[in-house]
Amino acid sequence: MELPSKVLIFCAAVEFKQTEGSLIAISDQGFYELQVKRGEKRYTYLLPIAQTSLICVDPLLEPHADFEVER
Repeated sequence: MELPSKVLIFCAAVEFKQTEGSLIAISDQGFYELQVKRGEKRYTYLLPIAQTSLICVDPLLEPHADFEVER
């Protein structure tokens, strides 16, 4: 996944249920840095990885028919 990336955010601690935002960074200290638009303003959230689920909004690309993974 490339950063920044559009995501849906699920985090009970801040009552996010399928909230749209942008994943800006993943910290070594155990949190996601996310930006969420509320009204006309954009806010930065630092949410704990252990309590947050993210779903990438952009769909995965389908591999070509002749694509093979070497094992």
